[in-house]
Amino acid sequence: MRRQGRLAALLLLLTTACGGNTASNPTATDGGSSLPRRDSGARRDSGAGRDSGAGRDAGRLPDPPPAEGFPEGNEWSWDGSWEPSDADFPLPGLLDDEYGDGHAGRDGPTPVLPPGAWDWDDADDDLANWRNFRDNVGRFEQLVDTAGHHYGWRLVPSDSPADYTGAAAYFEGSSGTDILDLGPEGSIHSFGDGDLGDGPDVLVFDRSWAVHFRTGSTGAGSSRDDDLVVAGCGNDPDGGWDIETTTIHTGPGHDWVFVRDLSRAAVDLGNGDGGRTDRVDPRDGDDLIVLRGNTHDFRVFGGNGDDVAVWYVDDNVQTTTWLGPNFFGGGAHGDALWADEGTDRLVLAIAADTTLVTRTPTPPGGLLVRGTSGELMLDDPTQDDVYARYCVECGTGPGGRRTVILEYVSPDGSIRTGYFYLTAFEEVQVGIGDGARVYRIDDVAGTLEELADATPTDPPVPPPEHCSP
Repeated sequence: MRRQGRLAALLLLLTTACGGNTASNPTATDGGSSLPRRDSGARRDSGAGRDSGAGRDAGRLPDPPPAEGFPEGNEWSWDGSWEPSDADFPLPGLLDDEYGDGHAGRDGPTPVLPPGAWDWDDADDDLANWRNFRDNVGRFEQLVDTAGHHYGWRLVPSDSPADYTGAAAYFEGSSGTDILDLGPEGSIHSFGDGDLGDGPDVLVFDRSWAVHFRTGSTGAGSSRDDDLVVAGCGNDPDGGWDIETTTIHTGPGHDWVFVRDLSRAAVDLGNGDGGRTDRVDPRDGDDLIVLRGNTHDFRVFGGNGDDVAVWYVDDNVQTTTWLGPNFFGGGAHGDALWADEGTDRLVLAIAADTTLVTRTPTPPGGLLVRGTSGELMLDDPTQDDVYARYCVECGTGPGGRRTVILEYVSPDGSIRTGYFYLTAFEEVQVGIGDGARVYRIDDVAGTLEELADATPTDPPVPPPEHCSP
């Protein structure tokens, strides 16, 4: 094993501090009023209020579409980004330092394991943590390519639906491909030390709460680190959420995240030093996040690169007064706010003929665009957490750049986002498909300028097997 056995502190619950915007939201005039208190959104029991659908398992999405625009993978990586040669094997960091050779133990040959804290008492070599993990979380099977090279690990859950918690904290991630596919009803919750490390990892789950999880980081490893996350497989027609008090850090590389039904949550696509919002990871690349379903009080941090965030606003069954997200092209605190040199685009999956307005009240079928004063407005509840702290309005950056405010109201008035905030995003797209329009964001003036020659983003659809039994 790689270090002294962990104590019970590893298993303490960690509730992500995602805060809530303290800024103003519009009323019937430009005068504004203070933001109403957000609904608590307490976690629901599994499957409560979810669409079962005739002939489908409870909570499954109806008739998932075929994959579109998804990269062609290979046997080592979901996106084809990793093509190791024979000389790369055996892969350093793929096996646990102590339990990687099947040596004789007190009860016969020891298991061959990925890196982890597998002993409760390291001096005793008791494998107690491994037995806890095996019995309550699952076991690992080796991923072997056609040439017989061991290149990664797949978790085989011990129960269905999978429950990745408790002893799950003992797994430290490997340098190869780690696949944690918890299935269409699996959950991950109640710990803050998860990290899959190097490699093009895949994480799939349906529900989460009280968790920080890293699919890669500069601390635990970030080589070959193009990761795929599919978070949320169910459909919540009651307006509920399945991803709550959760932060997913994808770290360096070119990462794709598909998430649905989230509240009081964050996705960090490229903050540095393990996900600090005051750092931008220099090894981060172009990332993608697609947000579907019910989406409330969330943060997206882009990090480096040309990032794309796609928000299907009209998916919402809105049960709260506002939706109120924040989008950051880079980090969300200090110098990291303006440190990203890429061109970041927010794609709003709303009607392409949505009317742009510059004054409140925002009419049905309208998108409000307005600038800010250049003052710094912090989100107070998050300021003590270096992995979560952010600003609502983020002061004045280089060249006079400022946060831009948007608000959308659906044509039938059933969805009213309230103000949401873009900092260091350079483009916004209105609509998908025919008629979609792309605009340059002038965040000094707080206005949009249509880019007639820009190519609109056509969001990809992940293969349906990622949320299949």
